[in-house]
Amino acid sequence: MKKQIIVFGDIEMGAGNLTDDFISDKILSRLIRNFAERQHPVDLVLNGDIFDFLKCPSQLNPSTYPRHITREVSLAKLALIYQAHPEVFQALKCFSAQKDKTIYFIIGNHDHDLYYKEVQQEIQRLLGNSARVQFPGLKYEDSNVYVEHGHQYDFLFQINFENLFLEHKGQSLLNFPFVTFGLISSFMNMKEEHPFVERIFPRPELFTHHRLIAKRVTAKTIGYFLKSLLYYPFRFYSDPTYSFPTNVFRELYKRLRNINFEVDDITAIFRKKSRSAKYKIYVIGHIHEKRLAKSPKRVIIHPGSWRDEYDFQPKTRELLPRTKRHVEITVADNTELSYELVDTFIKRSIFDFDEVLKDELRFIRQAAAEEEFKLQA
Repeated sequence: MKKQIIVFGDIEMGAGNLTDDFISDKILSRLIRNFAERQHPVDLVLNGDIFDFLKCPSQLNPSTYPRHITREVSLAKLALIYQAHPEVFQALKCFSAQKDKTIYFIIGNHDHDLYYKEVQQEIQRLLGNSARVQFPGLKYEDSNVYVEHGHQYDFLFQINFENLFLEHKGQSLLNFPFVTFGLISSFMNMKEEHPFVERIFPRPELFTHHRLIAKRVTAKTIGYFLKSLLYYPFRFYSDPTYSFPTNVFRELYKRLRNINFEVDDITAIFRKKSRSAKYKIYVIGHIHEKRLAKSPKRVIIHPGSWRDEYDFQPKTRELLPRTKRHVEITVADNTELSYELVDTFIKRSIFDFDEVLKDELRFIRQAAAEEEFKLQA
């Protein structure tokens, strides 16, 4: 055996508060420590949205979600994430301390903050080994394997690489996509009011059976859209974070009309843009679903998310906890590749949809207790 490439994505560690949807610290830490003990080289590729900087406050009690994200704000968020999930950080530190074990952080749309060098350096300090903790940007490429988060194929979350940072009042700010600015400014208080609802999939079924949430999300989206078009450019004319990208107008209108707030079908988009099949194995994240697309020349794998998420069953009104998965790729000495999409079973309760809607906080706490996660709220 030459080595293994192990890929996790969409973990979304937050501050341990009501906007933090990751609670599987114990099982994930156990897996990472197991990888550290393997007697061959291992690349641990953390494929974007490992940290949920997007929904993480810059401070707790009261929760604060600033729109202007400086390096200081990002570092403050990282400190809260570290305090909420020390077990995972310690497992990663143990992994990076081993010979021939390297961690690669790929950037996603929830951890855009990793573009700050100071944030990268602080993560390297926390994990204790700067040489074995790498930040290759948007993609990992090695041994005929390609790994990318995938948000660049989702129209509303694409990063503008020509302008990664904005200058405002002598400060450098992260330049988020328009929709991300909207989420920070308008939806974090709603996420705290309804912490469980965003964990439920598929969204069209959720909105069909929870009309109040559908109306609130639609109203907030329309409100932010209209203010961004007619009010913010004049009220905050000198603030570049309020500039309105005209190319999103038609797309937002189409989605609002259809009450469609799902991410794009990035699998189809990715396949069109990578027809040459340069690599044999592709691992893509972002969509929080398990998918496997095979052809004679290549395979495209979506392992899904490590957030606490549920599939809604309309007939039984049940919420079934989603299985957690990761990808293990083995590179043999003769450069032959094999892969396995590994399921991780976590014993969890099935929740009743209508009961959850009556008291979301009760079930948030129950879910955290079942995985022995210490909730900050």
